[in-house]
Amino acid sequence: VFESYEVTLVAAIVLGAATATIFDTATWMKLVLFALMARGVGIVASILGIFMVKGKDDENVDPLTPIRVGFWGSAAIAALGTVLLAWFMMQGVETRYYVDHNGKVVSNVTKVSFEDLRVLSAIDKVLRGSKANPLDPGSREIPAQPDISDEKLTQLVNDMLESEWQLQKEQASSQGQQVPDYTPVTVEKIRELRNSPMRNFTVISSRVPSGALSRITEGVTSPILLVKERTTLPAPEGSNQPPQTSESWQLRLESQLQQEMPGVQILEKFPVALGYGGPNTDGLYWIVEGSFPPDSFKPASGDQPAGEGYKALASLQPLAYSTKYYETPDFSAMQPEPVVESGWMGALAEQTRSVPWYLFALAIIAGIVMAYLIEQLTDYFVSFEKRPVREIASTSTAGPAPMIIQGFAYALESSVWAVLAIVLALVTPLIIFPPALYGGFILSFYGIALVGLGLLTTTGYILAMDTFGPISDNAQGVYEMSGAHELEKTEKGAMSGSRAVQRLDAAGNTTKALTKGFAIATAVVAAVALFHSFIEDAYLVGKGLPIEVPQIFLGLLIGGAVPFLFSAFSINAVGRAAFLLIQEVRRQFASDPGILKGTSKPDYGACVAIVTAAAQKELLGPGLLAICFPLLVGFGFAIGGETVEIAGLSVNITGAQALGGFLAGAILSGQLLAVLLANSGGAWDNAKKLIEDGNFGGKGSEAHKAGVVCDTVGDPFKDTAGPALNPLIKVMNLVALLLAGTLVKPMPDWIRYTAVGAAVVGIVIAVYWSKRGSLGTVLEAVQQEAAKGKGPLDGPAAPKIPEEAKTGLKAPEDR
Repeated sequence: VFESYEVTLVAAIVLGAATATIFDTATWMKLVLFALMARGVGIVASILGIFMVKGKDDENVDPLTPIRVGFWGSAAIAALGTVLLAWFMMQGVETRYYVDHNGKVVSNVTKVSFEDLRVLSAIDKVLRGSKANPLDPGSREIPAQPDISDEKLTQLVNDMLESEWQLQKEQASSQGQQVPDYTPVTVEKIRELRNSPMRNFTVISSRVPSGALSRITEGVTSPILLVKERTTLPAPEGSNQPPQTSESWQLRLESQLQQEMPGVQILEKFPVALGYGGPNTDGLYWIVEGSFPPDSFKPASGDQPAGEGYKALASLQPLAYSTKYYETPDFSAMQPEPVVESGWMGALAEQTRSVPWYLFALAIIAGIVMAYLIEQLTDYFVSFEKRPVREIASTSTAGPAPMIIQGFAYALESSVWAVLAIVLALVTPLIIFPPALYGGFILSFYGIALVGLGLLTTTGYILAMDTFGPISDNAQGVYEMSGAHELEKTEKGAMSGSRAVQRLDAAGNTTKALTKGFAIATAVVAAVALFHSFIEDAYLVGKGLPIEVPQIFLGLLIGGAVPFLFSAFSINAVGRAAFLLIQEVRRQFASDPGILKGTSKPDYGACVAIVTAAAQKELLGPGLLAICFPLLVGFGFAIGGETVEIAGLSVNITGAQALGGFLAGAILSGQLLAVLLANSGGAWDNAKKLIEDGNFGGKGSEAHKAGVVCDTVGDPFKDTAGPALNPLIKVMNLVALLLAGTLVKPMPDWIRYTAVGAAVVGIVIAVYWSKRGSLGTVLEAVQQEAAKGKGPLDGPAAPKIPEEAKTGLKAPEDR
């Protein structure tokens, strides 16, 4: 549970920072801090909720009732606190988004300001080198330094920009003007811009592909402005006609506006920046930093003139460009200009829209509502007070087979409703943060992370509920080992103590199943939230994961199968360790008859050592699966993949797309299987508890023996395989996220073959480690030793032991 909460919190922080594409720095920092502060609200709410839990000394009271009171009390406090926090922190939030001349939203655009262009120009001169300009006596040749460190690059860039600033200052002083002080560029900014795709764009300065080339980062010596001008033409001499006026939008340099322009009146002016990205990830755009009315993006129609927004964007000259970097030809050396494939620049207007503060609180409240749905679903399918568990217990009179069938059927049904509850909650951010209004899906994904935080906003209380389970379970064990239940049989009002601890134990099973449901649901939410980061890092924005692509579909199939193999390894490991423990118990019974007589103590340390060693060693196989399968799918499908150009970079996205399909399949099947295993085990356990409570024959009956069999089957389901799928989903997503940037890089196929080979070796080791000893092989070895007279129970020196002791258990109902 705690791990899920931390991953979800990290996802919220990462996605909050990623909203820098639509928010300014102060705003996206608010989003990061809001997630952290919401967590603090949840901690306080959990503490207050725990104090609300008040029990009664009445064995007929459902122990879950006061637990639910505390849980929903803490949830209500968290919801109220979140609303107040959102009102205090998130007012005045405005998002940026971009529209074309028709008013259509263009998403995934990254804006580059004039200041950033100047820094990019300096970075380019250092990394790629720069020749001296023969027309500028002060210029000098700069050698290329592609491997220079970020710190050294920062120093050189600042030296170049400060020299330019000094020159501008001297020129401005001679004209009686002032220049703002120079602000040094930070190393963080250099790291951000060093790998910017903007460095790869080449602009063709005319409308024909054979025009002169220039790097996009060069030639801009002054900020660019889009200006609405009113030009007045004087009337001809001797004419009585009034002067003629016309209005138009023009692209001007700021330095031009400082010069006198007779007959020209400036009506409006907006800064113009450049941007790249867009739906195809390789577009180049003019970006007008001015908000136009939404109804102004209309072309001329009949008697209606075109809107001002439409006219402003249409006035920008769509220069031809290439996403590849080309050196400017050296005409003095008679170098021909290269023929390049190019696109045409688009024009966008930067619009702003206020984000109501209550939407952020609503996203967290949606998570709290999802917690309510999961709590109700888990309680219905696992609690011994509800119909499913009672029906499972009622079939115990016919043996364990009907119990297993009935319990499995209910667990399958519970998986479906759990997924629908998650989908209902995750749709909420898409509704309250529609991509068309808020500049794409980034704010929606941040809302998904907030839903996850809402689901686990009362993490402290959920952890208390989870801890309650083993405490109540051990309390029942201690009560029975003490022999107090035997004394109750001779007293009036018999078995009241046994009934109390049994009901507490059953309530503990329900709370454990409930917390498993929370953790599994949050793993899915965190995985979906992190999926956006994977898509960005793998250059899949705009490309998507079309299911008709064979590699993606095959990755989906493999991803859907991995949780089943992982669960098989986990369950097999539990059975193997259990047989080793039984063998050790039998050995101690045979070697020391005083254990059964109560005259000597058993060697508990040996049993603990076996279980501890098995718990750690058995992690090797499942752990290798979680790491090796993403490696296998990502690098395997990338072999022979086509290299494509995205934002001027050559990338191979085939393996990344297959890995995206793999993650989708793993998330879906992992969620369904985890809920199935957790709820089936919890239902069988509580069905047995219901029988022990005196129903359907009570303890010692045939129905109880059937319940013990089902409980034994369900324990590895609910305590091992089900919970283990939760970290599996998150680990595979995090491994994929770390691999994304490497997968798409062009590399020789032998490197990919090496990675695939290493992954295959890891998977083979995992399978071998899991198959080195199954339940059958361990049991067969024990029987062979017994047949040779070497077994601990059949040797000549072995004492006579009651039959029930040979199973390692005093009675069928005891663990």
